[in-house]
Amino acid sequence: MRLFAGLFLLLAGQALLAAVLPGAVLVWNLDRGNEAYLDGQDRQALTAFTALTATEIRSGTTPAQALRLTEQAYKDAQAAGDGTPPLVGRVALYSPAGALIAGAAPDAEGVRAERQVTVNGTVAAIAKIVRAPATNAASYAFARDQIIGIIVVMSLIFLILFIAGYFIASRWTGPQLALFRASRAIAQGDYDADVTETGPAETRTTMRNLGRIARSFDRLETARRTWLVSVSEELRKPVRALAEKLDWISANSPPADPESFEEVVEGVRRLGEMAEDLHAVALADLGRLPVRFATVDPRALIHNAIWSSGKRAQALGVTLEPGNLPQATVPVKWDGARIEQLFTALIENSLRYTPAGGRIILGLEGNRNAWRLIIDDSAPGVDTELAQQLFEPFYRSSTEPGQSVMTSGLGLATAQAIVEAHHGRIEASRSPIGGLRITVILPAAPPTA
Repeated sequence: MRLFAGLFLLLAGQALLAAVLPGAVLVWNLDRGNEAYLDGQDRQALTAFTALTATEIRSGTTPAQALRLTEQAYKDAQAAGDGTPPLVGRVALYSPAGALIAGAAPDAEGVRAERQVTVNGTVAAIAKIVRAPATNAASYAFARDQIIGIIVVMSLIFLILFIAGYFIASRWTGPQLALFRASRAIAQGDYDADVTETGPAETRTTMRNLGRIARSFDRLETARRTWLVSVSEELRKPVRALAEKLDWISANSPPADPESFEEVVEGVRRLGEMAEDLHAVALADLGRLPVRFATVDPRALIHNAIWSSGKRAQALGVTLEPGNLPQATVPVKWDGARIEQLFTALIENSLRYTPAGGRIILGLEGNRNAWRLIIDDSAPGVDTELAQQLFEPFYRSSTEPGQSVMTSGLGLATAQAIVEAHHGRIEASRSPIGGLRITVILPAAPPTA
């Protein structure tokens, strides 16, 4: 829209200049032409005026009397309406030496034309037009009509150019705006954006190339998502088999070094969690994360999560405890296994950043239609200025304020995938106990179709 407005205003300004400048030149030229026309009339009329004055002088009158008689003759001619030029009261006679003999006093503009009054080959006087002609109604009406005509023509030209500018701006900016919207959509990951080829040849070629890029990215993105799902599924199989084998060994053939064996078991457990998280994120990326809704009690899920992660928290010197929970059973329709995976991912994320001696608190608040699952951890936590990046796969903020590093962290990305599959939302903010607060808002039941 700003592109159209900018181009349209530019064209409208040019239209205004194209109309006003020629109009101003026409008015100026009209004024100059009118002055030149009047000057020419005055010079021509002064020639006849001096001839008549010379005739009067030859008849024996003085130059002053001759001027009065000539002006009287002009008055009589003007009264008769024979088109005599208006020279009465505008002409003065001067002696050859330059002294004023008779006639009008000069105005501010001075002499406009002069002619010699010659009698028998001798210059008897010099006649000069020393005053501007008086403006009459006819000359004023003529000038007014000319200026009005110029203004009307200027307005019509401006209107035509203004309308033409609007259509030019619309026709030119339309394809550019379409190209802008398509490129923005593709940059945001919408590879099905409309890339209809319109406009000039260059724009059509750009749209065509953009469509090819979008299709290439779409194929690559589809392949990436499919590959992630396949890798995660293949990774889960040997990890599960290894975990079952370790359980069998623990039950049937106790190892000679229990401490080392426990470290192996813990490593396999964390590898299994990572495989499950990767699988969940990959399926969510394809829009195929399976959820099986059933009636569960979130209070029980929270206690189960605290029990299952309690041993790891204790080993790290972190207190994992329940916070504010409802007193009675809360029936909701969620996927219990996915919610347990959600809690595990969130607790694992907090354990990664909470130092020994810290606390992690799980709480539950709600009303009739939605419930808020809250996990608080103590300082230092993570930088909430990077809250939007916290939920990206493989992103991890370091425990050093203002720094961030990349590791294989999938916890919050997994949590977000599970929350979105439950039609909820997840948010990051500062915790009242100094670290990070993760708030998960879930509807009490999935929306009906």
